[in-house]
Amino acid sequence: MIFAVTAVILVWSLIAHDLWVLSGSAMSGDDLGGGPGAGIDLPARLLVLLLGMFLSCLVWQAWRQLQQAGHESAAHVALQRLIVDHASEAMMLTDSAQRIVSVNAAFTAITGYREEEVLGKTPTRLSPDHHGLSGHRAIWDFVAENAGWEGEIWDRRKDGTLYPKQMRITAVCQDGAQVSHYVAVFTDISESKAQAQRLDYLARHDPLTNLPNRLALDADLVAAINTAVPGIDRMALLIIDLDNFKTINDSLGHAAGDRLLGELARRLGAQMDQSRRLYRLGGDEFVVFIDDLPGEESVIELANRLIRVIGESVDLDGHVLHTTPSIGISLYPEDGRDAQALIRNADTAMYHAKANGRANYKFFTEPMNAAATKRLHLESELWRALADNQLVLHYQPQIDLLSGKVVGVEALVRWRHPQRGLVGPAEFIPVAEECGLILPLGHWVLLTACRQVKAWLDQGIDMGEMAVNISAHQFRQPEFVQSVRGILAETGLPASRLELEITESTIMHGVDEAIATMKELRAMGLRLAIDDFGTGYSSLAYLRRFPLDRLKIDRAFLADIETDPDAAALLTSIVQLGRSLGLQLVAEGKLQLDAPVARYWPGRSRQAGTRHRPRPDPGHRHADPGHGKADDGTECPGKEGSRSKGSSGSG
Repeated sequence: MIFAVTAVILVWSLIAHDLWVLSGSAMSGDDLGGGPGAGIDLPARLLVLLLGMFLSCLVWQAWRQLQQAGHESAAHVALQRLIVDHASEAMMLTDSAQRIVSVNAAFTAITGYREEEVLGKTPTRLSPDHHGLSGHRAIWDFVAENAGWEGEIWDRRKDGTLYPKQMRITAVCQDGAQVSHYVAVFTDISESKAQAQRLDYLARHDPLTNLPNRLALDADLVAAINTAVPGIDRMALLIIDLDNFKTINDSLGHAAGDRLLGELARRLGAQMDQSRRLYRLGGDEFVVFIDDLPGEESVIELANRLIRVIGESVDLDGHVLHTTPSIGISLYPEDGRDAQALIRNADTAMYHAKANGRANYKFFTEPMNAAATKRLHLESELWRALADNQLVLHYQPQIDLLSGKVVGVEALVRWRHPQRGLVGPAEFIPVAEECGLILPLGHWVLLTACRQVKAWLDQGIDMGEMAVNISAHQFRQPEFVQSVRGILAETGLPASRLELEITESTIMHGVDEAIATMKELRAMGLRLAIDDFGTGYSSLAYLRRFPLDRLKIDRAFLADIETDPDAAALLTSIVQLGRSLGLQLVAEGKLQLDAPVARYWPGRSRQAGTRHRPRPDPGHRHADPGHGKADDGTECPGKEGSRSKGSSGSG
């Protein structure tokens, strides 16, 4: 271009020079009148000269514009390249024959290949052994048919390592039809897949034991059942629940409980093989799934082995712990043909094992299912009983052995079932504890009993103290003391008229906390009694620390005192223990006027089922009259009992 412009300028310079010479000759008069037309050619030549100069300027300007455009285009291309090289996604440009024309910096970073190493090669040659020719061909056939493809594939880096990538291939067409290039854009998704795998692992495994969890169990059961051969394949499911594990958590803390679970998980895991898989459902429940069951004998052998290894002692920081399992077993296909049925039935069998003495196993049977259905129905009815006010309180008298007078009553809950009649607490209180109804039940009975004794006092009827059974769930509530204080304030009942009965097992779970709660209650003026004394596991050392007023001796100690010397000696010991601690004594059960139990009480007896004031030894605090109860469900005169929404009292 520059040469053409130079030539044009040179030509017009020559023309200009010629005109200048001619103009000079004319001015000197050389041609004046010398020839025809001599004076006419000069303006024409000047015009031509001016036109030539104008055209030269246009040519020069056009050349400058083209030169500038070239610079701008080069800068634009460089900018585009810079942008491509700084992209986080790898980019690869191929021609229509799939030969690589260009790659960016991200391509090199991901694959390890420099641009000069891949130019002219096809992507297939870079990883010829991966996906195979058929895999590559299928992808490019899809591109040819659809002008593009997107998906996840595996590829191989320059160093030979495999990696997953998300890739998109787009065909670039010219003139709307002819494919000139292909653009491939991809990213390395190794980290995201690893993160997804970690999340999936966490979702399917218990963080404490690293065992598969309920989600994994469901998936494994479904997969095994879907691939099972009907009439040939058999499987078994064992649900393992630790007995009294909550006691360990409450007494030693959750950290100790977690360490115990970890140790038991290790022991159970050692009993597994290729056909046995161990899971933790949460809390203190484990599951063993056997996907290739040779026979029931192998399940029995495994269950006994699991009971044995779990029952072995565990030493935690000087605390020697013992626990036992209750195991429920369901079989495929006999006890269920889907995952949920197998789990449900094994769980039902486990509860039957626990109810049968614990530290044993039970196979599922259909009668168990009927019992479970009955319990579920009972729970539903119990909720309705609360709403419909079907629960009532009966008041059982407590009689002084010496005077024969009624000196107190105990509130006992009964359920007036619309169809079944009067239902005792032994049938529905455990259900209430399991389904969460025990707290409103307990609150109601305490409120109703306090209202009743206050109403008697207002009528001039002195029935003594009102004794109310308190469930373990109630007693351990942080707001329990405040709840009792609020009930007394609401009813206007003096605290000295209320006695709370607590079982041994309740106060032995978290001794320090129990003592603190009992001291708060005693400070309010309430009386406290241990119910069913002798049936729990009270430590005599702890018994001295508890701020108690009375011991209520379980009726089992009174049954054979006339015929069994050991029973008589044991009763005498308990009575002497109560006297030595300055505690009042209460005998439970039906007694006649000449009841032999009176012989083991200080003084003479005139009426059975009564309470008596033991003579305190010197140096011990004075004890008010103790009390006993007759287990006949007798209601106090003039009062049948109040309707309620529940009670934790039992008798």
